[in-house]
Amino acid sequence: MPPAEESMAMAVRGKAKAISLRDDGGHLALDFVNTLDWRDRAQPVERLAGWPELLDWLRRVRILGAREAKTLAREARAAPRRAAAHFRAALRLREASSRLFRAWLGHRAADPADLALLNARLRRRPHNRELAASGADYVWRRAREGGAPARLLGVLAEATAELLTSPELRRLRLCEGAGCGWLFLDVSPNRSRRWCAMASCGNRAKARRHYARRREAG
Repeated sequence: MPPAEESMAMAVRGKAKAISLRDDGGHLALDFVNTLDWRDRAQPVERLAGWPELLDWLRRVRILGAREAKTLAREARAAPRRAAAHFRAALRLREASSRLFRAWLGHRAADPADLALLNARLRRRPHNRELAASGADYVWRRAREGGAPARLLGVLAEATAELLTSPELRRLRLCEGAGCGWLFLDVSPNRSRRWCAMASCGNRAKARRHYARRREAG
């Protein structure tokens, strides 16, 4: 399952790289969305090369136990096409989640297709709930149909839905770094956080301001 094929299938022009993932978005749903890095650049960076890397990430964020992760990895090796389909479904969920969060940040109503995709996963959860749009906000309602749980993607879908309906959503921010696209929860005391991390986008912005001042002075 070449990473480029997965990216093309998702219409994401990123290049998958074996780089350590950051989990500092402040919420599971945001960390999942942020596995596509530099989202607002012409060529985003895909941090998940395929289903095995997604399983590793799910284990690291404690959705999967080590034993279950090994079992799923073994099943994926035995049925690579099925694993590839699971991975494409995960990327579709990730991109829909990203658009839902960004729609809220932009005070826009959700795209019905994105909400439908999220709800398709939520209906497979034991709670039999789905999400409904209420203007630019979201509320829970009982699902009209149920189904067998698809646990892994269901957990990720539920994380997105829980944040969309939580008071914590008021802390959702988009990094101001040029091309970054990183989403995070601002838990600073005065809600003044602007960057995904000071060590990356924050320092780059400081360097640009310093360079601009030197040019003006010169």
